[in-house]
Amino acid sequence: MRSDPAPSMEKPFGEASRDRPPASRRAIAEREKAAPAQPEDATAGESPADRAQEEPAAASISVAPVDRRLESNPAIPAEVAPPSTREHVTKPLLASEALMEDLAPMRPAQDAARIWCAAVGAGFLLLGGLSIAGLRPDGVVAGPPAFVLGIVALFTALTSVSYRQRAVAMVVLGAIATVIGLQSSGTAVGWGTARAVAAIALPAALVFRSRYRAYSGARWLLVAAFLVTLPSFGHAIGQLALHDPHLGHLGALLVILAVLSSLTGFMGAETTGAGSFLAVAVVLAFTADLVVGRLAHLDTFSPRDIVIVLSAGLAFAATSAITSLGLFQILAWRLAADARRIDLHSRRPENEKDGRDRRPPSGGEWLT
Repeated sequence: MRSDPAPSMEKPFGEASRDRPPASRRAIAEREKAAPAQPEDATAGESPADRAQEEPAAASISVAPVDRRLESNPAIPAEVAPPSTREHVTKPLLASEALMEDLAPMRPAQDAARIWCAAVGAGFLLLGGLSIAGLRPDGVVAGPPAFVLGIVALFTALTSVSYRQRAVAMVVLGAIATVIGLQSSGTAVGWGTARAVAAIALPAALVFRSRYRAYSGARWLLVAAFLVTLPSFGHAIGQLALHDPHLGHLGALLVILAVLSSLTGFMGAETTGAGSFLAVAVVLAFTADLVVGRLAHLDTFSPRDIVIVLSAGLAFAATSAITSLGLFQILAWRLAADARRIDLHSRRPENEKDGRDRRPPSGGEWLT
């Protein structure tokens, strides 16, 4: 019976060489020594042109980790980083900077000032037309000053001037218009002056308090505005107490309510005290006091007399608004830098109750 040869099994690498005779291994070693050494670099056999095409890809591969390290390590100076990395690195907007712009803006109501100047300029031109038509006191004489003020107000609104220059121009225009209006009012110039000063100072202080609510100096300005408003406020109280009820009491009552509502400006820094809305309400209240007071002294309600009274009220409201806004912007330009010195790192007193030092949530800073 024939037996099949045993199947040959493949030996692992290296064992087959051990089975060879010593002479064979010695011969192989001598041939390896005699053979020229092959370069280990796989690109040795390539042409210089092929290597030049592959070098940019290799360079881009090696720069990418460097860019990632520079982005993750802010301690590396920006001038050391490659140009591509420096272009993408921007200064982050800190929460304290955004909060500071909200609490103490540098140029508040800059666009609103242009709109108000344009609106008041158009109003002065309208009043000049009414004067030429004989529907205002002094007739044709009051027309040219109104036209001049309207043109200057429109020029201030349409030209590119600095923030401070526009604010000063608004105050000057308002002061000139107020003097002209007081001269044409005739009697009761003293009370008219007190009304005009109150309608300018108190709204400006209220708006400043609402925009710089964390600034302690804003409340002192509000105190000064209340002191200036006291003569007009006392006159309104005197009308209600000393005179018989008549139509003029309605305007006095509106003035008293507007001034008393302005006391909300002394609330804490957490709220604006509705200063912007109260400023508009104060101007409208003093305007209503002027209009209702003049209507109460009319003997007959002719269309011409009504137009004269309403035009006087419109001129007073426009003049008070533009002057008050200009005064607010002058205060903002002068005190904005001081208002930005706010301690954002101090904690509120209620956070230290029970002797515990509580940290603000999310690692942030408490706002005073």
